[in-house]
Amino acid sequence: MTDDLMKSSGSGDADNSTHADEQRLYPKVRFRGFDEPWKKVKARQLFISKSKKNYPALPVLSASQELGMIYRSNLDSDIKTERSGLKNYKLIEPGDFVIHLRSFQGGFAYSDKRGIASPAYTVFTFKDKTNHDDYFWKEKFQTYNFIQLLKQVTYGIRDGKSISYSDFSTLKLTYTSKKEQVQISKCLKQINSLLSLQQRKLELENELNRFYIGKIFANNNNYPELRFSSFNNSWEIAKLKEIITHKSGSPIEKYFSENGPLKVISIGSYGLDNSYIDQKIRAERNNVTEKYMVQKNDLTMVLNDKTSDCRILGRVLIINNDNEYVANQRTEIITPNKTVYPQFLYQLINGAFRTKIKKIAQGGTQIYVNFKSVEKLKLSIPEYEEQKDISKFLGLIKNKLSFEQSNVTITQQLKQFLLQNLFI
Repeated sequence: MTDDLMKSSGSGDADNSTHADEQRLYPKVRFRGFDEPWKKVKARQLFISKSKKNYPALPVLSASQELGMIYRSNLDSDIKTERSGLKNYKLIEPGDFVIHLRSFQGGFAYSDKRGIASPAYTVFTFKDKTNHDDYFWKEKFQTYNFIQLLKQVTYGIRDGKSISYSDFSTLKLTYTSKKEQVQISKCLKQINSLLSLQQRKLELENELNRFYIGKIFANNNNYPELRFSSFNNSWEIAKLKEIITHKSGSPIEKYFSENGPLKVISIGSYGLDNSYIDQKIRAERNNVTEKYMVQKNDLTMVLNDKTSDCRILGRVLIINNDNEYVANQRTEIITPNKTVYPQFLYQLINGAFRTKIKKIAQGGTQIYVNFKSVEKLKLSIPEYEEQKDISKFLGLIKNKLSFEQSNVTITQQLKQFLLQNLFI
C-alpha cells in the first residue's frame, strides 16, 4: 500500500498558484492518481447532531481516548444505572462520532458499535454517508492538526466541560473525495492492524519473561522450579550483606557542571525497565566526586521513591563502564563479591527480591528504605556457573523484548508520519 504513496507539496495546478490558501489544500503525501485540491467547508455542512433516545435494552457505551466507544462492561468501574434511567441515554450507531469531556485533548470518539451512552455526550453523524468514509474521519478527528484546530473553540475548557456541537459546527474542515478517503483508510487500517499485532506480541513476550523470572529463581528455597539440566546442586540462602560490599552516595549538587565528565545517578535515573535514564545532569571530577564514582559491574540501588506504589524503590542499575557515573545521595553503590555474577544479582534484585524491599518501606509522601534493613534480607544463590547461564538466558529474552519494542516504536512513528502528512 505504501508503495503507492508519493510526495505532494502541491500537485496539479497548485504548483503555480500564488494563493497560500489554495496551496494548503494539498496534503504533503498522497496516493498516486489523486491530484485535485481538497475541499474546505464548515463542519455543519458535513455533519448533523443526533439525539435519539428510549433504547434501554441496548448495551451502555463509554468514550475512550485511545479506543473510541467501548462497552462500559469492559471498564474497571462499578457504575450502575437503573434501567428506567437508561431511557434517557442517547442511541449510538456504527459510524457515529461522540464529543466527550476529554475531546479537547484527544479528539472525538468513533463508534463501531450499536449501543447507548450518557446524555452528557454529544453524538453526531454525516449528513450524507454516501460521500464519506467514516474510518477516514475517525483518524482525522484524532490528528494533531485537528486537535490544534479544536483550540479555536476550547478556550478555557478543562475537565468537566464538553465542547459544544454548535461551536464545532463553525470550524472549517478539509476533506477529499470519497475515493481518496477510502485509500487513506485502507492504508491506516493496515498500519493499525500491524501495530495491534506487534503490541500483542510484545505483551506475550513480557508475560513469558515474567513466567521465566518467577520460575528460574529459587526465592528462599533450595531449588528453583525451572532449571538447566546440567545443574542439580541446591542453592544457598544468604543475607545480601554476605555477598556484597557497599557504600552510600553523597550530596554532590554543588559539583554539578554542565560540561562535567561524570553522569549523575539520582532518584530520577531509574527507569521502570531497570535501565538508566539520562537526565543530562553532569558533575565535575574532583577529589570529592571520585569517592562516589561507580565502576564496571557495580550496581546502584535507589532508596527513595516519590510514588506511593513504590514504582522505583529498590531498583538497581548495572554499570557497564568504569569512571563514567557518580552516585548522588539516596543511592547505594553495591559491589558483588567474587562468588556472585553481577548480571545475575542485577536480575535477582529487580525481580522477587525487590518485593521484599517494598515490604520494609517507610514514609508517607515520599517512600524510603534504609539500606541497613535491605542488606539483612535473604536471597537464594546458586553456584557461579549457573548464575552465568541464567543471566545469559534472561539477557536473550531482554534483547528479544527490546527488539519487539523497537518494532512497535517504528510502526507508531510511521503512523504518526502518515497522520501528519496524509491529512491537511
